[in-house]
Amino acid sequence: MPLLFYVKIDLRYNKMRMNNLLASVNLNIASWELILMLFLVGAGVLLGLALGKGRIFVLLLGGYISFALMNVFSFKKIFPDLFEKEENFMVLIVVFVVLVGLIYFILSRSILKSAIKRKTKSIIQSLFLGIFFIGMLISIIFSFLPKDLLTAFSLSVKNIFNTPTARLLWLVIPLIFIGIFKGSGSKSKD
Repeated sequence: MPLLFYVKIDLRYNKMRMNNLLASVNLNIASWELILMLFLVGAGVLLGLALGKGRIFVLLLGGYISFALMNVFSFKKIFPDLFEKEENFMVLIVVFVVLVGLIYFILSRSILKSAIKRKTKSIIQSLFLGIFFIGMLISIIFSFLPKDLLTAFSLSVKNIFNTPTARLLWLVIPLIFIGIFKGSGSKSKD
C-alpha cells in the first residue's frame, strides 16, 4: 500500500510540473487560432499524402507563379471600380486560388507530366511539402487581407504568416527543402 501512495504522489507532482511547464510557454495564440493552425497542418499532411511529392511540387510551382502574377498585374489599377473598397479583398484571394488551380492544371498536363507520374517513396517529403504549401498559401493570402481584419489575429500568428520575413521564409524554405532532398527519392526507371 505505501508504494501505491508514493506512485500517486509522484504522478501528482509530475502533473503539476507539466502544468507549470505548459503555463510558462506563452505564445499569445488564442484557442481558435491554435485549432485553425492545427487544422492547416493536418490539411497539409493530408494534401501531401493524397497528392504525393510530384503533384505538391507542381502546386508549389503554381503558387510561385500565381504570386508573381498577382504582384506584376496590379488588379487595383486595371479594375479600379472593383477594388475601390478594402472589403473586396476576397476577389484577390479567389483570383489567386483560381490562378494556382489553373497553372496546376496547365503544368500537370504538359511540362511536368513525367515528374508527376514518377513514383517516389518519400512520404515524409510529401508531408513536409504539403505543410509548406499550405503555409505559403496562408502567408500569401494574409498579404491580401485589409489591415483592420488583421487585427483579429494575435501577434504570434501575424509574425508567423504576415511579416515580410515570414513571407520570404514561406517562399524560400520549400525551395531549400526540395534542393536538399532532390536526390533522396526512389530511383525508378521510367
